[in-house]
Amino acid sequence: MSERQFAVSGDWALGTDSLQWILYRQKAKTGWRAVSFVASTRQVLERCMREKGCEPSTAKNLLAGLPDTFDAWKATRPPWSAAPSPVPADPEVAR
Repeated sequence: MSERQFAVSGDWALGTDSLQWILYRQKAKTGWRAVSFVASTRQVLERCMREKGCEPSTAKNLLAGLPDTFDAWKATRPPWSAAPSPVPADPEVAR
């Protein structure tokens, strides 16, 4: 399954695969790391951001323009195969 980022703010990013939103955090030594996976609502995604330590202003930047649900967001996107922009591979995930 391919992943892609669509919003970056500081050390945080939002991405997606074909099933869910993915919250990433960048660490100096390990690069981008997926820290939460949310296939339901923006409200749950916001809660995950708070729980992982994302600053409110950063979360606001990342969430700008997102609809209330992942399914509603996905319906506005081009087909999965038509939008390539892969997230750099995480060597820890590839093991």
